Amino acid sequence: MNLDVCIEPFFPGYTIDQKLKAIRDIGFSAYEFWFHDMWFDENGLEPGLKDFGHIAELNEQYGLKTVDFVLNHPDGGIIAALIQREEKQRILDNLEEMIGLAKKIGCTNFISGSGNTIAGLPDDEADDAMVEALSDIGSICQQHGMNIILEAFNTRTDHPDYYLDDPHKSIEILKRVNLSNVKMLYDIYHMQIMDGNIVDFLRSNIEWIGHFHIAGVPGRHEPLENNELNYKYIVNEIIHLGYTGYFGLEYWPVLPSGESLQEVINYFNE
Repeated sequence: MNLDVCIEPFFPGYTIDQKLKAIRDIGFSAYEFWFHDMWFDENGLEPGLKDFGHIAELNEQYGLKTVDFVLNHPDGGIIAALIQREEKQRILDNLEEMIGLAKKIGCTNFISGSGNTIAGLPDDEADDAMVEALSDIGSICQQHGMNIILEAFNTRTDHPDYYLDDPHKSIEILKRVNLSNVKMLYDIYHMQIMDGNIVDFLRSNIEWIGHFHIAGVPGRHEPLENNELNYKYIVNEIIHLGYTGYFGLEYWPVLPSGESLQEVINYFNE
């Protein structure tokens, strides 16, 4: 099982140098972060460009891999929605710069968000716009060895305004795009809240999944035994289906960060 750490929720108050050293010392070899132009701390998101040259140096120093970061999202990265045709060009105009940043740190995956719902925009038009945007963006990224992973969120607990909250619609969109480098980021926490039936869905659609996020349900805390998901069973099934990528730990720790991450490693290694 390949685990990576989404560094934002962990080690509050630490610099990125300290966070990456901390996860390396625990035993992780990979991580991800949210935005190239935002920092997250105990006060929430704050604007600020990350120094990708420095991140590249830290990756080399600590032997770490950056699995992914966000291309476009309502809260950061390129503020542009896939479902809004007139915003597609904003992503395309900034894509070369974003690909350059990714290459600088050896990252080959972008997370892409649908955007928030737009009053008066019919679903079929929103879906068509998303297919067109992902086709254009994905084709350019494919030329550079980059992958797009489309993320669906839950709209019941965490992201009430977000458009794409249905895993089945996500797969329909990806099938229409039909590019090998455009897949779904299946966040098990979000999709348990919205749809459930996790393992059966994945058995039917694993070839369209490019990455996983995991967290406990309810509460989005440690994915241990004290939640409604049997993560050992789910992960074993996913690996049995042939998935060889990473499972990103994206949760809000109840325990101190280092203790929490070690507990999760121990849980999956038992």
